[in-house]
Amino acid sequence: MISAIRPNLSLLLGWRRSEYHLPYAICEFSGYLMGKPWENWIPGVLSKGQMQALVDEAVLFVPNDTIGAASLDLTLTAEAYKMKRGSVKPGGDKRFSALLKNKDLAEKLPASPEGFFVLGSKETYVFEVAERLDSAFAEIGIYGQATAKSSVGRMDVLARLIVDGMDKYENFDAPNLKGQSGQMYLEITPFTFPVAVQVGKPLSQLRLFYGRPKDVEISSPEIFRTVFRDSANCDGSLSVDLENTLIGGLETAAFRATVGASCAPIKLWESGSLPNPCESWKFVKTGKDRRLRIENDQFYILRSKEKIRVPAGVAIYCRASDETIGEMRIHYAGFVHPHFGIRDDGAKGTPLIFEVRGHQVDVNLRNGERMANLTLYRMSEDAEPDKTTYGKQTLKLSGFFGDWPQELREVGSDGTVEAV
Repeated sequence: MISAIRPNLSLLLGWRRSEYHLPYAICEFSGYLMGKPWENWIPGVLSKGQMQALVDEAVLFVPNDTIGAASLDLTLTAEAYKMKRGSVKPGGDKRFSALLKNKDLAEKLPASPEGFFVLGSKETYVFEVAERLDSAFAEIGIYGQATAKSSVGRMDVLARLIVDGMDKYENFDAPNLKGQSGQMYLEITPFTFPVAVQVGKPLSQLRLFYGRPKDVEISSPEIFRTVFRDSANCDGSLSVDLENTLIGGLETAAFRATVGASCAPIKLWESGSLPNPCESWKFVKTGKDRRLRIENDQFYILRSKEKIRVPAGVAIYCRASDETIGEMRIHYAGFVHPHFGIRDDGAKGTPLIFEVRGHQVDVNLRNGERMANLTLYRMSEDAEPDKTTYGKQTLKLSGFFGDWPQELREVGSDGTVEAV
């Protein structure tokens, strides 16, 4: 109510601070009278309404309708660069834009004639992000944590946030934002597939916290029992499920990416026609011992044994229990939002998806091996209900591929499948 009457109150008083230089004490009294929304918040992950309040207070710039129930989508601009000598870690001591102007490190990336950007596999690119932070976050106490969207991670695309003034990827600390530009960038490296990206489309998401994330973690057997439905696991860890499941009438425990010589760049945005998954993925079935061979430099999609269901007052971050297990690199599943796993088919919870890449040598993975840990955070206020529903299929590709055909048949012995 206060924010709604603020413009009229300013007109009624007949002054604006910037024009008439009212005495400081009067200005401070006016600010006290009007108040700020965060003065009534409790520490935790910000909800959609709270993020919108930051936009209304002009301390968060969001040019598009990208605010979700518990995170903010980050959209690409046309300010794009190819990194000539590979990834450049943020230093924190200078603005990242200065590095992009260094012609030895980066070159401007032009859009294609159709208006999108083609990114080659195993090349690194940097895009400026349309959303922007204000240095006032330092005084308010707003912290940030980012991760690639799940549909992007399942494409074997690494998308990492860079914030001016920070010396590490994927997050920012409130005190370090003081005096910074608030500009954000996204470093993108496709590994398996060449991809195409478009201005205005999101590849990453940012979760905002009021207060330090560490201070709003929640952990207890009781909350784990609430989140882990019908599971004996109450320590917050996730294990891999290598039991075969039926898809299109065929058994598989995992999907393995395959790239043909004629593979066209895959669009990382919603489009009318989606690629046929049979042309880019193979089925990997396990035997009686339920073990899976992770081959060097190959990319796999697997699922968790545990099924989770997230209440409205909880947000989750899923991180690999170890970045490398043996010689296998695990891509963490990222954010799990409030209301995840509340299904329309009566099932109690939904498994999480793992993205796994073989690293240096082959690895033999066993059923039930521990893969990830969940960090649970308190929401500052309950998230709005999510209209998303989760289907019965538990092993799922990125939404940038079409659905598997209802009837499949094997082609040869290497896991290649095709529609009947």
